[in-house]
Amino acid sequence: MDDNSSGVVKRVVALKPVGRGLDFRLGQECAETKKKYTYRELRKNMAVYATSLRKKLGVKENDVVAALLPNSPEFPVVALGTIQAGCIFSPVNPIYKEFEISHQVSSTDPKVIITIPECYDNVIKGLKLANSQAKIVVVDKPNKPIPDGAIRYSEIAESGEADYELLDKVEKENDDVAFIPFSSGTTGLPKGVEITYKNLLAATEIMDKTENKFPGITHGDFQDVVPCILPFFHIYGIVVTLLGHITNGCKLVSLPKFSTNVFFDVLKNQNPSILYVVPPIAILLGKHPDVTKEFFKNTRHIVCGAAPLSASDVTAVLEKGNGKIEFNQGFGATETTSLATTTLKGTKEIDYSACGRPMASTELMFVDPISGKPVPLGESGELCIRSPTVMKGYLKNEKATKECITDDGFFRTGDLGHYDTKYGLFVTDRIKELIKVKGMQVAPAELESILRSHPAVQDAAVIGVPHDFNGEAPKAFIIKKNGQNTSPEELQTFVANKVAPFKKIEEVVFVDDIPKTSSGKILRKELKKMYA
Repeated sequence: MDDNSSGVVKRVVALKPVGRGLDFRLGQECAETKKKYTYRELRKNMAVYATSLRKKLGVKENDVVAALLPNSPEFPVVALGTIQAGCIFSPVNPIYKEFEISHQVSSTDPKVIITIPECYDNVIKGLKLANSQAKIVVVDKPNKPIPDGAIRYSEIAESGEADYELLDKVEKENDDVAFIPFSSGTTGLPKGVEITYKNLLAATEIMDKTENKFPGITHGDFQDVVPCILPFFHIYGIVVTLLGHITNGCKLVSLPKFSTNVFFDVLKNQNPSILYVVPPIAILLGKHPDVTKEFFKNTRHIVCGAAPLSASDVTAVLEKGNGKIEFNQGFGATETTSLATTTLKGTKEIDYSACGRPMASTELMFVDPISGKPVPLGESGELCIRSPTVMKGYLKNEKATKECITDDGFFRTGDLGHYDTKYGLFVTDRIKELIKVKGMQVAPAELESILRSHPAVQDAAVIGVPHDFNGEAPKAFIIKKNGQNTSPEELQTFVANKVAPFKKIEEVVFVDDIPKTSSGKILRKELKKMYA
């Protein structure tokens, strides 16, 4: 990647296509509401919104702006417009409840939060818990009321003038933070991940390399159509799906929430050329009786990531395809900004249980998980990644940063695997504690903290157990307080009232002992041997 810092903001927020007539191509369409923005409208709204942040809302450079938004045409305006204003963008899962919102707000201290009316009550409660005075902007609908005290999105993004002179003065260095998503890391509660301008630019440049590039650049009558079913608050959704394609002039069709009927309608009527999925969606495509070749008549690539997928599930999808689809699997992490490996285009011999080969400018190393010393090629070890896309560090958490980034710049993923010279990366197990539900991260420590706050619970431990459709599901082991009584159903409801639906406890088991080290750390592998 070019280390020149000149114009990094403009390079990150640059939207293609540019040229005669291309500005009027659709850039965003909502699959549910049918609301649409052309590329010209997206550019204009971004600049107006960025100006409003600075001049109307009093936000300063390097302040954080958070967003609890579903996949919608407004999301790229908010994300890229925040960066255009010289601020830092931090996405929040829109289905989070007040406890989860307060944790993220306390970490990032946003000055403004952009959300939708349906999330407003949870945002207010989360801000109160975090003792935050952030202003709230609500994405409004024409002639519809908004909550008292909120600011209309339309008034700061869709009306007014852009101050390009102000925006042109925004200057950033490569190592300045542009974006703070959250990740569970290898242990503990979710942590803010500092993604820099260098990381974002490197990610888009690497994805644009010939061997990795899936979208074509819009020209003449050609424009790739990409359904956006992966949530934009997730690194896979915002960097790979959104940034990787909006910067190539693709038409993005957003699904605010996943619905099988809406998704199938998009496949049938929008003729998508590229699909980005997670394993549960790939399994759905392979097994659902309504999915036919008609769904894939224009599809060139299906890219799957976020969790392992079996070769048989891939075959089931390809059997329904048009005979020309390349199925590409990849591996990445929030901490690596984008994919670190993928099945390169045109690969002839493929093992679909592999995650492909390193992306450009990306190095892999495998080390002994305990000693940290490299193991020979082909032997199993902890996967480590070095790339210009590796994060700057965890927000306000130097200890966690030092634990996962080596002195020579390798990120320790917490995943076990090995590299095969014929097929590439195989990820075989997980050292880190997090649970993957439908490709989404669930931190056991978060659920354990909630469970321990119940008056009948003495101690708690949570692990992930296999689930046929979701990949994994949280299972809790509980030691009850003497003289206290509770039931699995009561504890499941207690947790469900405080967390997003994908974090719900699938099963509760009462036990007499939870295995721990002398320092009090839960021995999760021992727990699995004993009870799971």
